[in-house]
Parts: sequence; structure tokens; C-alpha cells
Amino acid sequence: MKFYSRFILVIISAAILVSSFYGPGFLAWFCLVPFFIAIKHSRLGQTVLFSFILGLLYFAGVTFWFTEYSFIFWLPILVILASYITILGIALYYINAKIKSNSLRIILISAAWMAVEFFRSRTFLAFPWGLLAYSQHDYLKVMQIAGITGVYGMSLILIIANTALAETAAGITGERRFDPGKFKYVLPVIGLVAIIAIYGAVNINQYKIKPEEGKSIDIALVQTNITFDDKFEKDSGVLIPDPYDEGRYFREGTELVVYPETVLWGTLERNETFGNWVKKTIKDEDLYFITGQILWDDEDNYYNTVNLYNPQGEVIGRYNKIHPLPCAEYMPYPDILFMFKFLNIAKTNITPVTDFEMIGYPGKGKLGTNICFESTLPLISRTFRDRGAEAIFVFTDDAGFKESLASWHHVIFSRVRAIENGCYVVHSSNMGVSAVIDPTGELKVRTPLAEKLVEYDRIYLNDNKTFYAKNGNIILYGYFGFAIIYLIIYLIIFRRKKEGLN
Repeated sequence: MKFYSRFILVIISAAILVSSFYGPGFLAWFCLVPFFIAIKHSRLGQTVLFSFILGLLYFAGVTFWFTEYSFIFWLPILVILASYITILGIALYYINAKIKSNSLRIILISAAWMAVEFFRSRTFLAFPWGLLAYSQHDYLKVMQIAGITGVYGMSLILIIANTALAETAAGITGERRFDPGKFKYVLPVIGLVAIIAIYGAVNINQYKIKPEEGKSIDIALVQTNITFDDKFEKDSGVLIPDPYDEGRYFREGTELVVYPETVLWGTLERNETFGNWVKKTIKDEDLYFITGQILWDDEDNYYNTVNLYNPQGEVIGRYNKIHPLPCAEYMPYPDILFMFKFLNIAKTNITPVTDFEMIGYPGKGKLGTNICFESTLPLISRTFRDRGAEAIFVFTDDAGFKESLASWHHVIFSRVRAIENGCYVVHSSNMGVSAVIDPTGELKVRTPLAEKLVEYDRIYLNDNKTFYAKNGNIILYGYFGFAIIYLIIYLIIFRRKKEGLN
């Protein structure tokens, strides 16, 4: 296969891969097949080039909205993300070159891809946009498996399907003719997907036919629709919504008013107009009030915070952000990474904390909290759920991305967090999209972008943890262990056969 033919295959693969996140999600089931065929017939240098091109196009396609916020910041992100796929390509080259067993190649290539997805979702530089699994967010029957395996398990199934199809495709093993026998690698995958879809359908049906039980909270989800800069420049009165009817700001029966991330700079007292309105309204209408704020202490440590207020205006629960966004909210390890200081566009350096502070709602239960970027990291929501959170609240401000797809992508993360943990997720966004998501990933409420409004819904608290919420990524770790053991056995047998021939 000539170089330009393989180059075209890589471009086709990138196009299908990106399209799977914006169009039909089923494209993700075969999007990488052209790429795998191309690198199968490539030298190491060519594989590195093709992998970098795939990575660059892949992540440019799923993060292009970042240019609304900062084009300069977007470029190094692209290079870093593309480097993950480049490193993966090197691993795939040696797997293809050294491993003659088709089944072991499928397992090792899948494990290598998953190792990359897993690693780029960890550490202080985590940036998990574009995990394969998120392309399936609209296929709720299939996505229910995330309650067992987590989001990485869904990605693993997709990458196994791609590698099995690649092994089946004509010429993938170096032969010139199509070998029908290679279908033996695809058929088990088809069977697995069928089982997963049946499980998902049963899970969703059981949830829908069973009356929701447990303690409920009637919420008012306030979308303020104020720009990032105006938030700190205009009088805080712009945050006050229109009254629901004469004499009331919120619908009768509402228990909790939810405001998004960092709507306030400082305390309620510091934001006089809005603060006075909050105190009067929650007292007169007997409401609890939860909101995002920027707070600081006497040592000038700034915190991205969520506070829960009771009807008397007292703070009864607080969460400080654990994982601020590097270079956008703070500069990690400035003494070590000083050469990258030019990338730090944070207006205020947020101090990260280490405690998973649960917010207790009186008489109801415990709430887990994610602030903005944290909802993209499965570990945070899962830790809250494992420690007793009965619902998860996500507070975000995507106003810097204007009316791009970033806000919708953010809801997709929350949608998968709901499925993984088997609980309601309330996604509160400043300019939208805001949402209320049930434990199966169904959107009960979805607001439009760039509108000031209030949406009402009821959520139910529950402590019925999913397998994933209890055990984390144990299935993924098991797969890695299986791949390593299989490889060791293969190498031992291969070595013995080689010695026998000698």
C-alpha cells in the first residue's frame, strides 16, 4: 500500500472519528479501522507521523470551540493531546511488528488505547475531552453499561470493536486476499454488544416502570445569562430573576433554589443588592439556596466555592473546588513549570483543596458537588457517590465559550456521570445549557443557551450505588492485568518454539 493511500486512510479515520461526536454515534464503532489498516503497513517513522496527524485532527475536531475562549491557549493543548496519540502509535507499531497472534493484537491494541484514555484523564494536566465513550451519549441503552464499567469500559468496548473489524478487513494481516475466517473476531463483539444493549433496555425499563422512591427535593434551576466579565462589573441585581407570579419569585412548593458557578464575588453581604434580595426571598418563601461563589481568607487564598444557605440566610454547607483547571484557574507547580508561566491566563489563582466536602441537606440527605471542570473527571463524582452522596450537583460557568458547543459537551459529561453513579445529576450553568438528569441519563430538563430563565423540576435522592460507584474501574484494571498475563504467556510459548526450532 503506497504512502499517499495510507495518508488518505488516516484522514478518513480522523473525519469519521470526529463526526461520531457530532453526528451519528454509531460511526465510533468503526472510525479507527482505516487508521489501523494504514499503520499496519507503515514503518516506525510513518506510524509516528500518521498517529500525530490523527491526534491533531481528532482533538482539533472535538475541542475547536476552545478558540472562543483563547486561541493561543488552544494550540498547546492540541499539541499535548496529539502527543498522546503519537506515543500510542509507537506502541501500536511494536505490537503489529512483534505479535503474530491476531487475538493478542486485538487485546494489546485495545489495552494500549485505553491506557492513553485513562492517563490523560488523570494528573493535574487531565483533559478528558474526546473519550470514545462520549460519542454514545444518545444511545442510552448501550450507555447503561457505564453503571458497571464506568465511562472507560464503554470506550474499551468501542476500541475492541474497531480492532476486531481491522483484523477482519482485507489485507490487515498482510495478505492480499480477504479471509472470511477473520469474522471469528467480529462475531463475539457483536454478541457482546447485543448483550449490553439488552441489559441497558431492561435497566431503563425497570427504572421507568418502578415509582421513584426516597426523599425528593423540588428545585428551581436559575440560569442567570450574564457574561463572564459583566459578572464582576455590573451591580449584582442583574442576577435576580423575574418573579414567578405576583408576590412570589419562585413557584409554590419549591424547596431549593440553585444558582451556577461563581455568580458572586465574595459573600452575600458584599453583593448588597443581590444579597439583600436572597436573604429576604429565602426567608419569606421558606427556601434553601445553593450557589457558586469566589471566597478568600485572611492569607489571600482564593477558593472556588459552593455554599448552601438555610432559610435564615446561614451557611450550613460548603464545598471548595478540588481540581481547578490548570492555567485557567491556577498555575500548578509554578516553581517547576515556570517555563510555561506564559500559558497562565488565570484572572485569580484558585487554591485547590484535598477534602471531598459533602454538603448535607437538612432532613433529606447528602449532596456531592462538582464545580465546572471537575464533572469531566469520573473519579470525583464516583468518590462522592461512594462516600454517601445521594445526588450530584454540577455548577459551571461556560460563558467564556459563548454560544459554542462547549456548554452542550459539558452536559454530556454530567449525563454519563448520572449513569455511572446511578443517581440524579443537577447541572447548573450560567448561560446554559442547564439540565436535570435522571439515573439512566435521561434529560428531564434541558434549557436553551443564552436565555435568562428559571426551570423547575423534582429530583429524588437515593443510596442505590451502581457497581461502578462501589468498585470504580476494577473491570478496566482487570482487563489490563489480563492483557499483561496473556502477553507473558505468549512470549514464553513463542520463545520456547523459537528455541525448539534452533
